[in-house]
Amino acid sequence: MTADHYLTLAGESTAMLREKASRFIGIAFPIANEEQFKERLTTAQKEHHAARHWCWAYVLGHHGEVHRSNDDGEPAGTAGKPILRHLQGAGLTYSAVIVVRYFGGTLLGKGGLVQAYGEAARAAIEQGTTDQCVVTALVHLTCGYAQFDKLRSEVADLGGSVMDSRFDALCHATIALPQSRVPAAVERWVLQGVHVIPHDQSK
Repeated sequence: MTADHYLTLAGESTAMLREKASRFIGIAFPIANEEQFKERLTTAQKEHHAARHWCWAYVLGHHGEVHRSNDDGEPAGTAGKPILRHLQGAGLTYSAVIVVRYFGGTLLGKGGLVQAYGEAARAAIEQGTTDQCVVTALVHLTCGYAQFDKLRSEVADLGGSVMDSRFDALCHATIALPQSRVPAAVERWVLQGVHVIPHDQSK
């Protein structure tokens, strides 16, 4: 992935495996934030209320810089971390995996748990599809009509889009551009006499 792109899950997918009478159900799904993850976890716990463990991991941030995992009562490091490793190994962010365990009566040992939770996570992820998303930044422009026609074409060439526009004596527009292309584009437009305000400075 480039600095302008990240990979996420396109939708929810599941997989199940059995290990010495225990059932492990992997649920992989996209999330926008921690609150969305918590909502899906609560739903999974209700759906599988007879299960023994609901172990999980998630990754957030354009570069996967935010991540958490939880063993939910399993021996430390045997469930959440293996799940997280498969999310990170697949290069995913804004994504989560919950692995539900129905205990079958036979202890698996730490090595067996690491393998089972990791395999359930891997299988659930592989059952799904991914989306490559673009990291964009918003810029507000004010310019003349002749300039606006040229800008609109340039924005398209840069892989961006016009999100909103308003016309009076001048043209006013909100532009979404791939993040890495913003500094050079803004510098060029300012030199052309376009009034440019980055989104975070417009409030």
